Amino acid sequence: MITHRLSTKTTPAPPVKFYRTVALSFLVITIILLGVVIFITSKKASITIVAKEDAKPLTLTVSVGPTHAGANSVTGVVTSTVFKWSEKYSPSGNKVVTNTATGEALIYNKSNLDQTLVKTTRLLTPSGLLFRLSEKVIVPANGKITVGIYADQPGAAGEIGPSQFTVPGLSAEKQKVVYGESTKPTVGGTRKIGILSEEDIKAAKVDYTEKVKQAWATEANKIMGSGQKITAIADQNVTVNKQAGDEVTEFTLNGNNTIVAVAYNQEELTALFNKELTDKIDPSAEKVLSAKKEPTVSLVSYDLNRGTAQLSAIEEITVTLDANAEKLAVTNFLGKSKDEIERYVLGLNHVTGVEVKFSPAWMLSAPTVPDRIKIIVKNIQ
Repeated sequence: MITHRLSTKTTPAPPVKFYRTVALSFLVITIILLGVVIFITSKKASITIVAKEDAKPLTLTVSVGPTHAGANSVTGVVTSTVFKWSEKYSPSGNKVVTNTATGEALIYNKSNLDQTLVKTTRLLTPSGLLFRLSEKVIVPANGKITVGIYADQPGAAGEIGPSQFTVPGLSAEKQKVVYGESTKPTVGGTRKIGILSEEDIKAAKVDYTEKVKQAWATEANKIMGSGQKITAIADQNVTVNKQAGDEVTEFTLNGNNTIVAVAYNQEELTALFNKELTDKIDPSAEKVLSAKKEPTVSLVSYDLNRGTAQLSAIEEITVTLDANAEKLAVTNFLGKSKDEIERYVLGLNHVTGVEVKFSPAWMLSAPTVPDRIKIIVKNIQ
């Protein structure tokens, strides 16, 4: 019987180097994944935009009449009237001529007897300036009387403000109970005269027209109420009471002025401007900073027979880039390069500059996560 030795072949154990390779590979993969996560989470973009404030005029041509006549119309009243006005002027190139200052004084009599003061009775100010009565007066006992006075000497020195007066012609005791005072300045110590020229008359007529408008504005409130209105002078018939070449201290313009007045509904006009503002402003990029409370309104034309008029209304508003606008939403910049972002932003209205910063600095595009993008808008005037 032949016997055989049973032999078994064992599988060799994996070498340590294999495990080390697996572990290192896993570590490398983990580091790479961690790096990707850190890169994604640390990726940031800052977009700083400089925007200026711009004035944007809104202009409307508005119809005014008793009823609405189309889209751009408001209700109102159109009327006319003849307004008379006078205005005084002085010629240019005046020379000063010495004259006697005049005024009024109140004379008191605190005694129990009437006091007679003759014409030219002297009145003396505390500073020693002498004035005289223009007429004889009898000041009643325990009473007072107003009388005209004039400076004893001609010239500007006689032009004084309100003052107290003693009566030096009376006894010392009488002066205590009979005295005077003025409440208004004395005037006329000097006067100006000049040769009236054609240029003086032309300049006066220009100013006269403006004075008529101002005077009529007050009168119009009495006639048409205190609502919004616009006026224009349709016709003028103005006369001058002096002629060119005359030596005068002053001259007067008198005239009959035909005034056209248009009273309009301010609330309706405001509503038209609000609509125009909505049409002119880009709500996806702009915002209104300020607007005049009332537009500037001028009269373009009128038809008195129909009771209608055309007005030109201008309101100036200030607008700029809206930091919260749709066109500046973060979604517009996700994954964009610096060049793409700059070109987009500079294409928006009111933008004067933009600075784009990526972090880390070697990034080539903006993050794709909205929270990693910061937008700052700086407004300048």
